[in-house]
Amino acid sequence: MRNSLEFTGIRYISLDTLGISQMYLNQKKLDEIHTWFSPQDLSNFSALPVHDFGNGRLTLTDGHSRAYVAYKAGVKEIPVEYDRDDMIISETGQKLYRNDIIWCNRFNLKCIADLNDRIVPNEVYQRVWLDRCKAGYHLLIHASEADRARWEKQYPHLFIYGVDKLQHTLYFEDELGKTYTFSAK
Repeated sequence: MRNSLEFTGIRYISLDTLGISQMYLNQKKLDEIHTWFSPQDLSNFSALPVHDFGNGRLTLTDGHSRAYVAYKAGVKEIPVEYDRDDMIISETGQKLYRNDIIWCNRFNLKCIADLNDRIVPNEVYQRVWLDRCKAGYHLLIHASEADRARWEKQYPHLFIYGVDKLQHTLYFEDELGKTYTFSAK
């Protein structure tokens, strides 16, 4: 079954209509993009991958940094192509990206412009985004529904976003994004 927003080829789409699946941007990566990016010539700007995750909009699956640099340079429309990568369309990929979208929505991050105050140094990016994604993967893929329900019941005022691979450490956050780590025992 094809998603309603699925398309073939490359399209130019308004940056402000694209959803995001990432909560932070890496300053080092943005700096690297600035070395080659020219808003007057998008010939070096590869089409960014997007996918319809069933929420009525196309969402970036990669290329958030390039999209942000384009946005800051005043580019209104960018080239995109529909992402049909196995990692995206698999059951696991669908779970992970939908979870990323939930995370973004919790903090009212809807489009690339919303990441303006979420640019962090490389070493912080590793901790706040990449490590978070790894913990989220373990929670979604390895922890049982019963375990998740039990952990959520233990800390009802917090949002569980991850667990370590061995399910010894739980990762939670409050409504403001302050993180908490608890033992699963």
